Amino acid sequence: MRMKNSVHDITELEVPLPEDLKGEFVNFWEKTFGTNYAAYNGVFNAEEIEFNHDIVYMIRKGNKLGGTCHLTHSIVNPELGGLGEVVTDPEFSNLGIAGAVCKAARDEFQKHGGKVIFLGTGNPVAARVYFRLGWRKLAGAQLMACVTSGEPPEDFLVDYFRKSESVIFTPASCSDRIPMIPLIVVPHDWQVLDANTGMYSTRYVDQNPCMGLYFLYEALQEKGLGTWFGARSVSGILTGLSTVRINNDNHQCQVDGFTHHHFINAWEELMMKAIKWGFSKGAPSCFATVSAEDIEKKSLFESLGFNEIGTGDDFDINGRKVPSFRMEMSVNA
Repeated sequence: MRMKNSVHDITELEVPLPEDLKGEFVNFWEKTFGTNYAAYNGVFNAEEIEFNHDIVYMIRKGNKLGGTCHLTHSIVNPELGGLGEVVTDPEFSNLGIAGAVCKAARDEFQKHGGKVIFLGTGNPVAARVYFRLGWRKLAGAQLMACVTSGEPPEDFLVDYFRKSESVIFTPASCSDRIPMIPLIVVPHDWQVLDANTGMYSTRYVDQNPCMGLYFLYEALQEKGLGTWFGARSVSGILTGLSTVRINNDNHQCQVDGFTHHHFINAWEELMMKAIKWGFSKGAPSCFATVSAEDIEKKSLFESLGFNEIGTGDDFDINGRKVPSFRMEMSVNA
């Protein structure tokens, strides 16, 4: 689809992307970010179309690609969206290209009922562009959120997790790609949310990835040595995540996980999904590494049958070394 603002012609492309354009976009993004985009093949081939609606916006200047952005709108939870791959060719800087494609994506998202769209940036120049379009920085993270209602992101997140609903437990899925963002960036009381994926609460450590959060979880599934599970409310809100990873050296499995505090009653069953997966793969025991200052989390692991057997590696909490407990549970417990 073609659209035009006062200056630029903008092209909107839904996945699956044509092969020639996909290659052009990937080269453009890899050159800018220095990141291999092979993991996005499934996205751009429409393999996630049941769970996510993906659109790339582009502007051409002559025969050259001038700028892009990539919108992901969650189908499982249509309130939520994420924006990435915001790139302008340096040859066409200061022409308003980034602002034009981001505005087009924002307007499309809001037109279809979206309530909040997240993006990540550590670039203060880019942040000013996003700010003018309605994005606001989230505390404790290099993330910004544009809330359709205009309310501050922190207020939106309070209301978003306020609902008291029953939850269901689901295996790992690309449906979590966007819903995991608000769950991870909302401040949690525990310092360490998940030692398997390096997730810390934004109360203690700045969160940098946004659209890249999903890949930290997806990496667990490499060679069948791990996976993750989600707790999701009946209205589609992702309220918790648990992970399990097999240790190649002794075949033990490491487990971890967290929930939003309004849904803490779901933590036990969510963790048991991960534990049972590890035992089903032949692991003789499961272990968890818990911050010595996360006393509530330690108690919850003890209630599942884990015992403290010593210390683990220290956690780095904003440059401060925090000791840890190593908790263990055997298959016969």
